[in-house]
Amino acid sequence: MKTPMPRLAAILALVLLLGLLAGCSLFKNDSDSAATASGDRPRQGALGRYYDFDDIQVPVQLKLNKEQSTIFRVGAFKAGVLVFSDNVELESLINFFIESMAKDNWTLKGSFKYPKAALFFAKPGKTCVIQITEGWMKTTAELWVAPTSDGP
Repeated sequence: MKTPMPRLAAILALVLLLGLLAGCSLFKNDSDSAATASGDRPRQGALGRYYDFDDIQVPVQLKLNKEQSTIFRVGAFKAGVLVFSDNVELESLINFFIESMAKDNWTLKGSFKYPKAALFFAKPGKTCVIQITEGWMKTTAELWVAPTSDGP
């Protein structure tokens, strides 16, 4: 399946942005990134599971789509997109993310619904956009995480 051009352009722009932010530093390969790369299981949280981002929980019902997900690491910072899907209700998924993100110190900055839902979160140093699309037999959640200039 081909990647749509707008999505490919967004991924390339994110890579370029991360490269500029990194300056001349090289990608680190410390024990944390090695553990993630080796396939360690996601860490269980109070409301769901943490995957590549230690401050974003995902409901246990959702399954990670590794083929559509991309994570970039620059030094200690990770950015990218994680894609999850399963047969879950749109409203319950929205409520889950609003509650769990608040517990991980994210601030909801805005949202919209219909036909897709999007939630916009921020915290010092990064931003997260969660796009939720409800289909006939499955709901898909895309979690986009990127750095901001107000970081530590």
